[in-house]
Amino acid sequence: MVTGTSGLPDGEHGLATGLTTLTQLVGLTLGIPVLSTIVTARVNALQATHSAADSVPAGVRVALLANGGVLVVGAVALALFFARGTSRRAAAAA
Repeated sequence: MVTGTSGLPDGEHGLATGLTTLTQLVGLTLGIPVLSTIVTARVNALQATHSAADSVPAGVRVALLANGGVLVVGAVALALFFARGTSRRAAAAA
């Protein structure tokens, strides 16, 4: 929570903590079912040709790759958002 509230006035710490917690809860609420669905779909697709011992790790691998892809897309979107904000502030200051 320190990162989410650093640099804010004392009166806004509660709001920042609430927004940070909300973001974490939404991520958990959506992330776990989506990743579980990906694992289950991959395991079901591989069960006809592979044993359960082989299909479960393959399903987890695909889910982790999907999770990593979402993370990369989010990081790029965040970087673009901050880059655009920085360029606007620089243009306004000039």
